[in-house]
Amino acid sequence: MVTVQLAVDVHCDLSTDSPVYRVYVDNDLYTERTWIWPSYQNFIREHLVAELNPGQHQVRIEKVYGDGNFTVDRFTVDSVPLIVNDLTFTVS
Repeated sequence: MVTVQLAVDVHCDLSTDSPVYRVYVDNDLYTERTWIWPSYQNFIREHLVAELNPGQHQVRIEKVYGDGNFTVDRFTVDSVPLIVNDLTFTVS
């Protein structure tokens, strides 16, 4: 197992209620949050520490409740920026 530090910015578009999202690494739930901030000026920087086996892994943002849509950017693995497309990364 390898300790990996992950970080990703989570954004929410304008929403009238307080949408809820979950952050997973592979199939493991790491956090669930309720978005309570004005969407047009804020994001949440999620910091995750994971113990992972070598191989390919994925971070997943799942909307649980509400009318907001969540997007991500600035994804890093051990402080190395990666292109945000499907939040997939490889552990050596």
